[in-house]
Amino acid sequence: MYVLTPESMAKCDQETIEAGVPEILLMESAARETAEFADKIIEEKLLNRVNYYQKSEKKKNKNFRITILVGKGNNGGDGLAAARFLASKGYRVEIVLAAAVEDLSGINKKNFELCLYHNLKYYQFDDLNSKKLLSKLKHSDFIIDALLGTGIKGQVRGNSKEIIALINQVVEEDGKKVLAVDIPSGINGEDGSVAGRAVKADYTVTMAAYKRGLLLYPGSDYAGRVEVVDIGIKEDVIAKNSKDLKLFTRSEAQSLLPSRKNDGHKGTFGKIAFLAGSRGMGGAPLLSSEAALRSGSGLVYLLTAAEVEAGIANQLRELLSIPLASSDGIIAEQSLARILDFSAKADLLAAGPGLGNNQATQKVIRGILENLSLPLVLDADALNSITDLDLLKKYDGEILITPHPGEMARLLDKSIAEINQNRIKIAADFAKKYRVNIILKGAATVTAAADGRAYLNQTGTNGMATAGSGDVLTGIVSALIGQGMPIFEAAALAVYVHGRSGELAAEQKSDFGLKSGDLIDLLPEVWNFLKIKY
Repeated sequence: MYVLTPESMAKCDQETIEAGVPEILLMESAARETAEFADKIIEEKLLNRVNYYQKSEKKKNKNFRITILVGKGNNGGDGLAAARFLASKGYRVEIVLAAAVEDLSGINKKNFELCLYHNLKYYQFDDLNSKKLLSKLKHSDFIIDALLGTGIKGQVRGNSKEIIALINQVVEEDGKKVLAVDIPSGINGEDGSVAGRAVKADYTVTMAAYKRGLLLYPGSDYAGRVEVVDIGIKEDVIAKNSKDLKLFTRSEAQSLLPSRKNDGHKGTFGKIAFLAGSRGMGGAPLLSSEAALRSGSGLVYLLTAAEVEAGIANQLRELLSIPLASSDGIIAEQSLARILDFSAKADLLAAGPGLGNNQATQKVIRGILENLSLPLVLDADALNSITDLDLLKKYDGEILITPHPGEMARLLDKSIAEINQNRIKIAADFAKKYRVNIILKGAATVTAAADGRAYLNQTGTNGMATAGSGDVLTGIVSALIGQGMPIFEAAALAVYVHGRSGELAAEQKSDFGLKSGDLIDLLPEVWNFLKIKY
């Protein structure tokens, strides 16, 4: 499913209009879909009322009050047109204009005139004042936010700022339900940031495709349940303007699942090697290894410091462990030769979980980048051990790196806040510059390829913010690459599966009680959810 910026959405609109679709028809389609979605939500709410079956449809709708808050831009035009559709369904609709009537122009003015023609009641905010509007909102059964659209620049100001505060007040105090048109007012459609103040919506109906601000945080928290509706813009127009960014969905996950040959053997399903673990960090390699085994790997080898290997060798019966020369519990520089020799037998090397970071590990990671050519996954301390980023683009093979925001900040010498404020561009630019694939972890994980393709992920839960969660992801993605999947697709699928296992774990144990091992335990359920067969 494609994801658009406000700018690219505007281009989609313009190209559609230039192809012969009148602008007012696009707005009419958006309004009709908004009204249909609102009606669906209201029906769901009314079905929970004890006296629902005691009311006729006509009486039910007449007694249901909808207040639509309208701005002077096209978002407001959508709201005005939706008001007509909802009134035609029998709802008691009232419109509140944030601007003066004379400020309306073009098709927005035309839709206002049509509302007058149909005898819809309206108020201007300047005539109501805050106290009267607050009372009106408190007596409403449902609120529709059509104040500001996706193209907001700078901070929310004037009447809109005051109205947003009043909407949020009745949401908090009275539990009112709010539907936002296209995006909650005050949310930046590009990066999901709050422009000083934003509507806290329960639902958002968005036109043609997801907007980035609905998927990135904090915008995602303000959007609530998002419904993407078709307003007549062709898919090829949307695809052309999406800048290769898509939302990874269950259908894509199902289409990418690696096949399982009935006559396959251990070698068929991948021989993967983990370079991981150091003194005090024996859990990380076990989590990665077990996650790989739970994700279809045929053979999993663990190359780790000798004293670590002695302590964990028997904790995972299916694991094949190889002790490496070490010093103070961390692999020694002289272990490089054995790592290079053993990697020749593997389909993939994944380095980093719990590895430790000192001069020895830095030299080992450098030696790996300078001498190997098999697919390489670099995570955690393997990333922290890189002292020359140019080694990445010189590598004679494909690389996947899996940084969290802190690791990405170190690699680019930026703050974590800077990374999170511009996650998509930072991941895409890094992938292109250094010719790698990247999973930039965190809320709304971004997976990017060197050729410009990128995915946003929506699965997951805050319970996954726990020690070892990233090690599990490394195991999943390594298993998929080892089974022959292209690295970018394997990365996107692994992120989805990782998040989905977290969701299942949270459902069963709660976000508060989730630990990384729970994700591994539920991986078989996720694979079954995606209809994979073992």
